[in-house]
Amino acid sequence: MVFSSMKSLIAAVCIASQVAAFSPTSRAGYATIRSINANHGAAALSPLFSSSTLTSETNMDYSPVFDFTGNASLDEKSKSIASFERIDDAIMGGISLSALKDVEGQPYASWSGVCRTDGGGFCGMRTLPFKETLDVSNQDGVYVNCKLASDDEPERRVWKLTVRTDTSRGEQVYQAMFDLAKASKDGSMTMVKVPFSSFQLVRGPRLVPDGPPLDTKGGLFQLGMTMSKFKIGEMTTELDNFRPGFFDLQMSEIGFYKDVPVEESSKAAAALAPDTFSKEEAAKKRPLPLRLLLPVAKIFFSEKANRRKSAMKILREKRNMTRMQAIFFGIKARRNRVGLIRSTAKTAGILGIDSARTVVKNFLKVVLIFPLKIVNKIIRSIKKALGMKVKLSMKE
Repeated sequence: MVFSSMKSLIAAVCIASQVAAFSPTSRAGYATIRSINANHGAAALSPLFSSSTLTSETNMDYSPVFDFTGNASLDEKSKSIASFERIDDAIMGGISLSALKDVEGQPYASWSGVCRTDGGGFCGMRTLPFKETLDVSNQDGVYVNCKLASDDEPERRVWKLTVRTDTSRGEQVYQAMFDLAKASKDGSMTMVKVPFSSFQLVRGPRLVPDGPPLDTKGGLFQLGMTMSKFKIGEMTTELDNFRPGFFDLQMSEIGFYKDVPVEESSKAAAALAPDTFSKEEAAKKRPLPLRLLLPVAKIFFSEKANRRKSAMKILREKRNMTRMQAIFFGIKARRNRVGLIRSTAKTAGILGIDSARTVVKNFLKVVLIFPLKIVNKIIRSIKKALGMKVKLSMKE
């Protein structure tokens, strides 16, 4: 459909305006395996999910991919952290902000930030483009060693793992929700295991009707994680009593696991983070339409503009200020730092830019978005009349 295709392209452009585009090639399989006997390893790390029942005849082989402990080397820890980029709700007009950061001297990385529900409601991170695909055909699922350090209410957020099985930049990916345990008294990490069979094809937070099951034979092209107020479902569904604000998820390792007989267990080996393209290299691989539409996307999805809009909303709704009073409040707030003249000039510049952005945005809606919506509705109506399958829109 014309509008759906255009919308997917615009969505890809919006993502590209926040992070590097995604275009991996191919990769040989990982050979690094860690084996933990079920009878002896369970006390150290308690799994929340498992693709099979452990018995005395079964081991769990773990293939670490991203090692944030620094035990192997600090270079490997730095490489693992640098492999990820943020993909927060700024791509849809939100103001949430998160990042995966090193915690110096500690055997973990911190994925932390502030999730706001104003205009969005999720924080996320994903890998940069892999130079070669990850061969996981001999694995059963994804594992993460982690703990929530910011608070003791993990159940008030929706946690998701994401994988991509192709090189597309579309909205559709495979996701699986997982439960995160409350922090243990000794502060140890918990192993979360999510079987590949739990992943479902989604578009945004919504299931794709009749979506095919996850097939990992061709390898994985991307890994990611999301903390959200949206649950996966046929319709857009929000978590009741969602907890916005600050969060801090500490992680020591991300990788893959497999149930194997004891006699087939492998010796432990260090993780080897896959090579990724830099953000600059990934930017050069963007297709021409993305490069052409990127400036337009920045008009629609400016994080600074979104934050100013949110601040204005707070001042007007919670402090009962008029728009002019809120503007003068901003001038006064900056005056102590830069002086009255510079503060006034900066405010005037911001108002001018935001006004121009609004004019351009409304113009594009009239000449581009609205006509495409009309064409899309006509095409959908014709398809329905002919009994053809029609893909649901994000708002249906």
